[in-house]
Amino acid sequence: MTLGLDPEVTTRDLDNPAGRRFRELLEDEPYVFAPGIYHALDARLAEMAGHQAVYMSGYSTVLGQFGFPDLEMVTMTEMVENGKRIAEATSLPVIADCDTGYGGVHNVRRAVREYEKAGVAAVHIEDQTSPKRCGHIAGKQIVSREEARSRFEAAVDAKQSEDTVVIARTDAYGSANGDWAEHLERGRIYADAGVDLVWPEMPDPSREDAIEYAETIHETHPELDLAFNYSSSFAWSEEEDPLTFEELGDMGYRYIFITLFGLHSGAHAAFEDMKALTEEGERAQFDLEDRYLGHETESHHELSFVPHYQDVESRFDPEARERIEGSAGFAEGEEAPLTSDDGERQEEPPMPGAETDD
Repeated sequence: MTLGLDPEVTTRDLDNPAGRRFRELLEDEPYVFAPGIYHALDARLAEMAGHQAVYMSGYSTVLGQFGFPDLEMVTMTEMVENGKRIAEATSLPVIADCDTGYGGVHNVRRAVREYEKAGVAAVHIEDQTSPKRCGHIAGKQIVSREEARSRFEAAVDAKQSEDTVVIARTDAYGSANGDWAEHLERGRIYADAGVDLVWPEMPDPSREDAIEYAETIHETHPELDLAFNYSSSFAWSEEEDPLTFEELGDMGYRYIFITLFGLHSGAHAAFEDMKALTEEGERAQFDLEDRYLGHETESHHELSFVPHYQDVESRFDPEARERIEGSAGFAEGEEAPLTSDDGERQEEPPMPGAETDD
């Protein structure tokens, strides 16, 4: 007996302007760079600083949001929720870590669609076994070619917007059951499966490997765009001749990212200031103020768009403007942060219903 129901009822035609913008950047720019981040504020700061895109790093998310290592200890819904928060905080395209797709082909398909609904521009999925691990933690292993191909074909087929970008990552080189030849062949297989970019994860910052991979795979797939992890696991500054973003772009690595840039930047700064607090007390706060007063990041009220929300409140609440103007605190056009010289002591207003002298 058939029920007359459409089994594709969960499928929607979605518009993905962020994906469309990311595709335009890939087409028009020598390369697209995205700093790795893990929360909404860093996305906003990246946009303020002039970046073209941001990358929701998996390791950054699980460490920064949960305090875990990158061993697939966070669920698909938790990752998607973080992607949604980031996408809602910026107009930049967001590229998001989708790990292994969180299960079989049905899980992969659902993960792609959940990320699309969250507003991300692109997802990357890898060919490791599950539970996966950071590409630079020992013990990684890849699934068979057949399983990996089906994973990526399912991801591409699941897209509800043609503008959504699917990136295939291979961890064959440096895995327990792979090698360099498999690394190259996996890239070809995934390109033939219909993905938009191939990301060959490298075990070290070798210039020679990056060049050889790009040259070799472009012999059979000359139009294939590649992604490159300028990994935070590597000491690039200690290389004799470190790769540059421009060089990578010229090789065909059109999407370049630093996985944990925001986390390392924030952790270093926060630790140094926290340490100063333990040693210097309030002087550490004074020193921090010396650095951020007058800086673009000075006002947390401006960063969170308080003037906009006050305007919205005033539009829909007739008494809001009067309350804003008649109380202490930040309002658009006023200096912030406050000092004790910003105004006279406010007299206590009469309680509602209390009698007053005329």
